[in-house]
Amino acid sequence: MEIRSALRVFAAVCVALTAQAQTPPVPAAPKKSSHEGHLHTLILVDKKTNLLHLAHYEADDSYKILKTYHTTTGKVKGDKEQEGDLKTPEGVYQFSSKILPPTLAKKFGAMAFYMNFPNAYDQIAGCTGNGVMLHGTDTPERLKKDFDSEGCIVLAADDLKEVEKSIQLALTPILVFDELTSEYQNAGPAAKAQIDKLHEFFNSWIKDWESRDIEKYMSHYHTDFASPIKGRMFNRDQWKDYKNQLTKKYSQIVVNASDPYFFRHPKYTMMMFTQDYTSTLKNGAKGLVSRGTKILYIAEENGVPKIISESFTERYY
Repeated sequence: MEIRSALRVFAAVCVALTAQAQTPPVPAAPKKSSHEGHLHTLILVDKKTNLLHLAHYEADDSYKILKTYHTTTGKVKGDKEQEGDLKTPEGVYQFSSKILPPTLAKKFGAMAFYMNFPNAYDQIAGCTGNGVMLHGTDTPERLKKDFDSEGCIVLAADDLKEVEKSIQLALTPILVFDELTSEYQNAGPAAKAQIDKLHEFFNSWIKDWESRDIEKYMSHYHTDFASPIKGRMFNRDQWKDYKNQLTKKYSQIVVNASDPYFFRHPKYTMMMFTQDYTSTLKNGAKGLVSRGTKILYIAEENGVPKIISESFTERYY
């Protein structure tokens, strides 16, 4: 009797497990876009009004201004072109390093962030100069003036402490405009049309990259393309040769691109996205595998978006 009872229990358990195995799994809740789930911030500088805005990148690619500060910019108006012209550069930049006393000179206050001027686009355009910073000051009266720096962007000490909390080195963008309009806050029909155009360009580039069709892939690159990659400077022809060698080496390339961010400026667009790259060698072995943030500089050529420079970092925005 005990044996038969045990067998009945065992059979009941087997039936239950079988039913459980056949029950379709509950689908996982879709992941939110990181645009929605995280406070990805950027900085907007309007030289005309001498205002610096801390903003949030919204899910619809627009910018929501969170807080505004008064700032002081270069003594000479206009876009910086060469060393010593006392102009604040206009474009899309990131912060390469943070400097504190005693390394930081007293006149720059308690904190400073170096901007990556000249960036890849500036270098192609022939701009020169260095040492452009977002910094504080040991002379608060300077903030009463609108144009009083040697090309840097100056904030009051307490304001800079607030902004510092939102800065990720090598990632957080600072967009500097001669005049900031609503279009370049990615707001309104005209901006939406441009954003849609950039999304279409971006998706096409990824598709052609994965196809390993080198001609289609290179059609997305600007004639003046130049990029320092893996310690070497590539022009467009050299980049094509390099990618052609990889195409012959790999049987498959998969690029999972997520969370694209478009930072538009009258001169060009800088975009960032999370890149998961995997490749398979011709013999079936695993090739290069990498994950990080890809940064593209996109400039129009004959009215068409083209990549004029690109870079990659293992950091995440």
